[in-house]
Order: sequence, then structure tokens, then C-alpha cells
Amino acid sequence: MSIQAFLFDCGGVLLRDGDQDLHRAWEARLGLAEGDLQHRLWQGETWSLAERGQITDAEFWARCGRDLGLTTPEEIAALREDLWAAWRPDPQVLALVDRLRHTHRLAILSNASDALEEMLAERYGLAERFEAIVNSARLGVAKPEKAIYERALEILGLEPREVVFIDDRAENIATAAALGLHVAWFVGPTELQRQLEVYLRPDRG
Repeated sequence: MSIQAFLFDCGGVLLRDGDQDLHRAWEARLGLAEGDLQHRLWQGETWSLAERGQITDAEFWARCGRDLGLTTPEEIAALREDLWAAWRPDPQVLALVDRLRHTHRLAILSNASDALEEMLAERYGLAERFEAIVNSARLGVAKPEKAIYERALEILGLEPREVVFIDDRAENIATAAALGLHVAWFVGPTELQRQLEVYLRPDRG
């Protein structure tokens, strides 16, 4: 059976966190060690609630702001804006996406807050490239839980063997592979193109 769709992770694949100066500036302002801000935001219970839709994006940032000692809505809004600004579309990955969209169906599968769809459409201009955005916050489950992959396949109306899943985290790749999806473990755009060429050969199918 031929490949019908490519299912992309968002943060770390389509969007890359490329401005470390912004992170370091906030860490200095907050009195944190280098790397602590990322850990405090994305590895804790507050993010786990947000990515499962149990709190909104606004609630996530309000809680994080309080935990970090920010005292005004303006400070919290500035933190959110700066950290979103640090994420930028990877031009090489987008070139590959634009090539694939002429021949295959494309979708996103992301662990994210309920702000993802708006951000992809309004800030990054990426939403129109994909027929579906499967957001953990809308479903109440997150990668690497099996249910979110099954829901993505249901939305696409495809069998696992018809889909290639691309992600930068080993645990997410492992679940997808166990369910029968083809997988590409993202370590960089050049390597991704090499991996995907296997699925684009004329004799594939």
C-alpha cells in the first residue's frame, strides 16, 4: 500500500527554537540558571495540564508567570510574546513541506496548548499548508499516548501503513512505529529529506 500522508510534529520540527538570547535574557532577569526556564515551563505539571486541554493557554501563562515571580499581566504577556517569537519556521523543512503537498496529504500532530491553531495561522502562516491540525489540547491526550495517534489516523481516514510520522522525540517515534506507522526521527532537515526520499521513490508502493 502506498504512502498517502505525512504527519508532522510541530515544535522541534516545523518550528525551531532558534533564539537562545531571548531565553538567556529572561533567565538573567528571573535569576535562573541557563536552561532552567525551558525546564520550568515545559517539563512541569502546569504544561501537562495545558497540553491535555485541562487549562487554557492563558491560564498556563498566568500560572507560570506567578511561579516565576512575575507580578503583572504585562510582564506575563511579555514573557509569552518573547518565547513565542523565539520559535521560527525552519525554511528547509518548509521547502520540503511545499514539495510534499503537491503529491501527498499533510497534517500536524502536536502536543500543544489551545493556542496552537491560532499561532500557526496568524503568526507563522503555516496552517494553510496542512489539511488537519491534530492538537493534544483538543483531544485530552498527548504523545506518546497511543490514543492520540489512533485519533489522527481516524481524522485522516487512513491505515497506519499509509502514513509517515515525523517527530524529534524518541518516545513519540517509538509509539508510532509500534502502531504500524512509518516513521522518520527528525535530527535535522538534511537528514529528514534523506529519510523521506525512501517514501517518494516511484517504485514505492
